[in-house]
Amino acid sequence: MSFEDACRFLFARQGSRIKWSLGPTEGLLDVLGHPERHFPSIHVAGTNGKGSTCAFTASELRARGLRVGVYTSPHLVSVRERIEVDGVPIGEEAFAEWTTFLRPHIERLDASFFEATTAIAFADLAARGVDVAVIEVGLGGRLDATNVITPLVSVVTKIAREHTDYLGTDLASIAREKAGIAKRNVPFITGEMDPAVRQVLVGEAERRGGNPVIVADSGAAPTRPLGMKGRHQHANAWVALAALNALPPPLGPVGDEWPESFTRTYVPGRFDVRGRWIFDVAHNPDGARVLADTLRECDPPHPRRALVGVL
Repeated sequence: MSFEDACRFLFARQGSRIKWSLGPTEGLLDVLGHPERHFPSIHVAGTNGKGSTCAFTASELRARGLRVGVYTSPHLVSVRERIEVDGVPIGEEAFAEWTTFLRPHIERLDASFFEATTAIAFADLAARGVDVAVIEVGLGGRLDATNVITPLVSVVTKIAREHTDYLGTDLASIAREKAGIAKRNVPFITGEMDPAVRQVLVGEAERRGGNPVIVADSGAAPTRPLGMKGRHQHANAWVALAALNALPPPLGPVGDEWPESFTRTYVPGRFDVRGRWIFDVAHNPDGARVLADTLRECDPPHPRRALVGVL
């Protein structure tokens, strides 16, 4: 199977019904010999900010001389972007080989696109010998395909309304689903500042045995420059710093100072200024408000025109 064939096969499974079960992912990982158990990980959920939080976390771990894997979604241009080691995406040949090997099992288990790519990601990260991996939740948390890992730390960034047909229509229901990544005796960190939503997150994490449960107060975040624009990125970086400080040696802690690596952290599509264009992946009302705030903060020249893509 070529890379193009692998992409066609997997993308055809994007319409698969969400089954709300970890069974297909666990079945694929069983076939692979459970590669997710071969490296320590950091698990990051949330409505907005989780991709940036993953990036800040991975950037500092790399700065400490570690070989760092990252699994995020969605991608901007190529599916290979989802699976990186030290910033290098999975190779086309490797992606095709993993897909070819797993194809009969993907079909047997009726695994979705995301379940399959999650298994491929864990296999590739283990094969490339990462020291640690930063794993981003795809949708929700409790029954997300990534929630087969027992990480060193679990993180929930910020809660807003999204995927209400799957996660519930109110913020409390969404928060409970996302806090479902909490594990017994694993530190749980949240950057949620809404008191009512934070109470739900903390309560659910404690019910699941998360220990300690830490609230990263974004109001205390320094205002030093970061590699990404916008005040909201200081909150994301502050949560990342809390996660890094919850890691055991030699991965952490890193201290209370703003790591220099944060000033170099960059993720495409996050108020991404390229010439006279600004690209941003805001995709819900909360993200749109943050984009508007950042526009006012950065005050680019007039006239301004917006080109919006809706799927």
